[in-house]
This record gives sequence, C-alpha cells and structure tokens, in this order.
Amino acid sequence: MTFRHEPGAGPALVCVHGSAGNHHVYDRLLDAMPGRERYAINLPGRAGADGPALGTVAEMEAFLSRFLESEVEGNYLVVGHSLGGGVALEHALSSRSERLEGIVLLGTGARLRVHPMILQLFEQVAKSGAAIPPLPPGLYEPGASPALVAAASKHRELTPIETGGQDWRACDSFNRMDDVKDIQVPALIVAGSQDALTPVKYAQYLAAQIPDSELHILEGAGHMLVMERATEIADLIRRRL
Repeated sequence: MTFRHEPGAGPALVCVHGSAGNHHVYDRLLDAMPGRERYAINLPGRAGADGPALGTVAEMEAFLSRFLESEVEGNYLVVGHSLGGGVALEHALSSRSERLEGIVLLGTGARLRVHPMILQLFEQVAKSGAAIPPLPPGLYEPGASPALVAAASKHRELTPIETGGQDWRACDSFNRMDDVKDIQVPALIVAGSQDALTPVKYAQYLAAQIPDSELHILEGAGHMLVMERATEIADLIRRRL
C-alpha cells in the first residue's frame, strides 16, 4: 500500500484519484492545505501499489475502508476526483463509520458512463504494447500550463495501461443515481464548466439529490480541476470545514 501523508489538524482529508491516475493528481491540492492532516492514496496496481487493479467501485470502496481503519485516526473526509468521486459516494452510502464527517466530490457523478471508444482504445493499446493513448478532449481547461500538463503526463506513466483500462471499465459500470438521495453526510460538490468527461449536469444532479450539499461550478475549468484549480478547491474545503 502506497500513499502520500502530510500531518496536521483534523479532520483528515483522504483523497482518492480518478481513472488511470495515482496519488500525484493531488500533489497541488495537498500542497495548498498546509496544517491539515491529509492523505492521497493509490488504489491497487499503480505507482508502487500492489496489484491487481480492482474491477468495481464497490471493491475500491472496500480497499478505502481498510485503509481508513488501518492508517487514519480520528474523523475524516473523503475527497474523490472522477472515479474517486464514485468511491467517495460509495463510501458515504455503505460505510457505517461515525468518523466520516463529509465528502468532497470533484468532477464526478452518480453515474460514470464511459464512451465505448475509450474502452476499446485502452484494450487495443494494452494488447499492442503501444504508448499510453492521448487523453480525451476536455481534460484540461483552454490555455492550460504546458508545464502542468507535462508533469501530469509523466506521473500518469506510473499507472500501467492495463490498470487504466480496468479503471475505465469500473467507471462504466458504476451507477448510484437512485441511491445518492440517501447520503446523510455533508457533500461539497465542485465541477468545471468546460468538463467534457463529467459535464456540469452531473454535479447539478448530485446537488439536487444529496440533502446536505453545496455546489460550486468553476468557470472555464476542465476535468482536471483538481490540479489546475487546486488553490480554489483548497479554499472551498477550508470554508466547508
């Protein structure tokens, strides 16, 4: 089990990455929150974390729950980006932990359908041994920093293509649209107005269904708002805390 941990005051933030990602996607957000207890974990099969990759969001939530039990003391919030947001939703629905104070949902939805072309592309690349395919449009906001994109691409190489494909399939099978109304903990929901992978309507649905929720739409942000708008998201989390 590999993860990044920074000590500080509670409640702790426990951050779960998205499809084909790893803990580095949260580097900027963790750096923007000094003084707060915070973790960025790796799901199995990437960045030094033992595999194999997990096949469903429910399995990922079980992994998260074991991590919380073994590594995190005191109360906590789960922060989830994209697929990680599905894991956060699953945890809020299935966990009976009294330590869970809330969830932070970044660029995610109650259902995470994936275009068949993305699934096919990852399968083909895994069989051929080619390089990691280009990322879908709408991942970054227009005019994104070339240095940020280059660093993200380098970190993405720590996730094998087979693991990425498994992540996308787990996304595609996730559907909690009928259940999120039963979430009893507070939810901070953040979406990018230019996100083509998880459009704003996904966040609006979550906000309409989760009883205690707060929605923020970041104008111009793409799917990787967790990296590009880390300072803004850190401010929103601090205000919510």
